[in-house]
Amino acid sequence: MSQVDFWSSNPCGADGEFSQIIEQRYRLEPWLPRDLRTIPSNRGKYLEIGCGQGADAFLICSTLNKDDEYHAVDYSKESIRRAVTFVDDAKQHLNLRVTPRFAWGDALNLQYSDCEFDFIYSMGVIHHTPAPQKAIDEVFRVLKSGGHARIFLYRRGSPKVGAAKVLRLTQGLADKILRQERCIYKLLSRKKSKFFGSMVLECFGVPWMEWYSEKDLRTMFRNYSSVDIQPFGYNFPRFSKMEIDGYNNFGVFYKIEARK
Repeated sequence: MSQVDFWSSNPCGADGEFSQIIEQRYRLEPWLPRDLRTIPSNRGKYLEIGCGQGADAFLICSTLNKDDEYHAVDYSKESIRRAVTFVDDAKQHLNLRVTPRFAWGDALNLQYSDCEFDFIYSMGVIHHTPAPQKAIDEVFRVLKSGGHARIFLYRRGSPKVGAAKVLRLTQGLADKILRQERCIYKLLSRKKSKFFGSMVLECFGVPWMEWYSEKDLRTMFRNYSSVDIQPFGYNFPRFSKMEIDGYNNFGVFYKIEARK
């Protein structure tokens, strides 16, 4: 199964109405809304790489200034289709100040000109591409001089990602014995969890899943003029109705703030 086939069959997050997509997204990541609201407005032209069904794009666009412009791309045409259908609901429920412009896009070959964007955001996407360094170089290419990127990538040493890698290895061994491809994924592929959304399927079905040390990231972002790296997120769901801080020494992600 190719990358595009997986994500089109399993759009990131839950299935259902707009309210269900939003609820599931921020129930599992209750720290994320607070972080998204720290993205500065009035920066001009924004790009999100790997927008899924649009949950983060809608929340960010509720905080921007009306003169800002927000573009959001995803490799899954089905995810983009769903995101477009949610625009009217988002306008009603989130009081959007900017309407996101959704389009199909490849993180390894962005369809934009050099030095086009003031701010680029990507959450948990680039580590699922076959060439993460190329994706980071593409971010650098389309970012304006002095522009800012906020990117979240899996942290090496995260218990959650480590467990996922063990499960993927177990599946690989079973595949060899049974002479099949992604045998556990096939058993689960029609059982998308209402609670976890696509998370469990991603563990067994997504073609690529990388994780990184801080040293790795310093090398990968070496072309940027400044880079700040912090561990963020939680390895297990935080059952909280309150927005919480995402900084966590044992976080599942590294949050990279990079300036060109």
